[in-house]
Amino acid sequence: MKKLGLITLISAFIMTANLYCFDLIEDTFDFIFDDLAKVIGIAVIIAAALFLFKKYSKKDSNSNDRE
Repeated sequence: MKKLGLITLISAFIMTANLYCFDLIEDTFDFIFDDLAKVIGIAVIIAAALFLFKKYSKKDSNSNDRE
C-alpha cells in the first residue's frame, strides 16, 4: 500500500510539473506574440514618422534655397 501511495504521489508531482511547464510555454508565446508585437509596432510607427519628417523637412529647405 505504501508503494502505491508513493507512486501516486510521484505521478501527481510529475503531472503538476508538466502542467506548470505548459503554462510557462503558453506565457512565453503570449509575451512573444502580444507584447513584443506591440513594441515592434510602436518602433515601426516612430521610424515611419521620422522618415516622413525628414522627407518633408528636406523639401522645405530645398524650396527656400531656390527663392
